[in-house]
This record gives sequence, structure tokens and C-alpha cells, in this order.
Amino acid sequence: MFTNRFIIAMLSAALLLAASVGPTAARRPGPPPERPLTAQEQAASERKIAAAEAYVATADAQDISHSLASVTSWCPTPEGIDTQATTNETTTDETTHSCTTTPSGFLSVSARDQVNGMYCGPAVGQVIANYSWIMAASADRYSQKAIAGWMRTDANGGTSAPWLASGLNTATHGSPREPGTWTWIVTDLLDRNANGDKTDELYTYVRSNISASRMPLAIPVKPHDKYAEFRLSSWPKPVKSPGHWIAAYGWHGTYAKGTDGARVYYTDSSRDEGGATGKFWDPTRHLATMISVHTGRLVW
Repeated sequence: MFTNRFIIAMLSAALLLAASVGPTAARRPGPPPERPLTAQEQAASERKIAAAEAYVATADAQDISHSLASVTSWCPTPEGIDTQATTNETTTDETTHSCTTTPSGFLSVSARDQVNGMYCGPAVGQVIANYSWIMAASADRYSQKAIAGWMRTDANGGTSAPWLASGLNTATHGSPREPGTWTWIVTDLLDRNANGDKTDELYTYVRSNISASRMPLAIPVKPHDKYAEFRLSSWPKPVKSPGHWIAAYGWHGTYAKGTDGARVYYTDSSRDEGGATGKFWDPTRHLATMISVHTGRLVW
């Protein structure tokens, strides 16, 4: 026979065990792993890469002075916060060469602050959806919660590239700025020409997407790893991060291997997560490295 004292002790132990197990079982899962692309996804990526390479090759072959002849006398540059700029900035819906001999292209987007620590992907989706639907700077086509549902951010505890692409396909479908045959796809950033550098590939993708397709890109990085070579200019302090999404909306300059003259302009959403919310730019080479040491892919 068990004594009352023994029974009470056993019940107390069981309650303590249940209390210790409960929060663990209720924890959200970690960020979803990046799965390999399917054969269909890989084929779509290859087609898009080929089109981007053809566009940039054609653009580079044109007489730059002839291209500049059609540009008005003012200089279109991206609006908003730019921690590395030395002049005020305005915006234009058009992508074009600047009024100098430096080629560039920009889209008119408005940054959004992510509503919680996991929603950098949905915040990027909101920026891109608002652009695609030509929303006013202060208006949103969809809430981040709705976009998170399409991206399965809450269910997975984060946003993988395939799910971000799937969510963007829902959020921008039928929008006025979306090209008629457009599909958001995932591309692995590789050294395709075997020259020991991936930056020229990223430069091609960003330039083509913005200036030919006139659509932003979604880029995943580790924003500021204290052991990494590069960081986002929007994240001044090191942070332990499983990864972070930003939206690329502009490019400036041409890329030569190993140099930092080419830039990518992007929105960040991380004011409450250790970074900042607004518009920024970083050298294309830095972003290519940050992508490569993270998931090694992008959505465009």
C-alpha cells in the first residue's frame, strides 16, 4: 500500500514534469530548411537567367551616349533613407541611366517595418506587393499577417525561399505592374562562368529584374554576423540571426571583379530586431558574399 505522503509526492513530481515539458512542446519550430529546387523550378530559373544575361549583354553593347540622350536633365535616384549617400534623393517610377555616365536603375518602393521578429519575409512581400499594385506610400495592399499565411511563415517558424516565392506569386498575381507572363522563382547564386566570383551573376540578375522586368527582388542574408566579412549597412551592431530578407529595388554602376563600385539599393524592415527600417545601399560584392554564406539563393 502507498502512503498518502508517497502519493502526494508522486503527483507533485508529475505536475512539475508536465510544467517543464509544456513550454518546450509549445515552442515554434526553427526556420525551415532550404530544400533543393525541383526539376521544374530549376528549368524556370535557367530560363530566367538566360533572359537576364541576354538583356545585360544587349544593354552593354549599346552606345551609352545614345542612351543618355533620351534622359531628362534631372537625375533620378532612390528616395528615402540612405545611410551611405551624400545628397538628398528623389524617386521615379522609371528605371534609367542617371544624368552622369554611370548607368543605374531604380523602382519607387516604400519600406515597411516588420510587425514581429519572424516577419522579415512578409515585410518584403508587403513592399513588393505594394509596388506591384501601385499603392500609395502609406497604404498596404495586404497585411503582413495575410502574406505570412501565404508564405507559411507562422506554420514553419520562418520563411524559406520557395515559400516566399509562392507567397509573392499570390500577393502580386494580376497586379498592374506585374509582367503578363511573370512568375516569382528561386535561383541559386552560383559561379556559373567559373571565374571565381559570384558577384557578376548577382549584378546581372538585379540589373535585369529592375531595368528590364521592372520588378524588385527578395534577397536573404545574415545581416551582421560578427565573424562575417561583410554586413548590411542597416545593421550597425552584430546580432545572432537565423537569416533576414531584404527587398532590392535599385542598382547603380557597373561591376568589375573584386571592386565595390556597383551598388544594390534595398529596403530593410528591422527597426525592432537590431537593424533599421528604411532605404539603404551596399556594394553588390558585399551582398553576393552575404547571400553565399547564408542560403546561397534569391527570389526574383
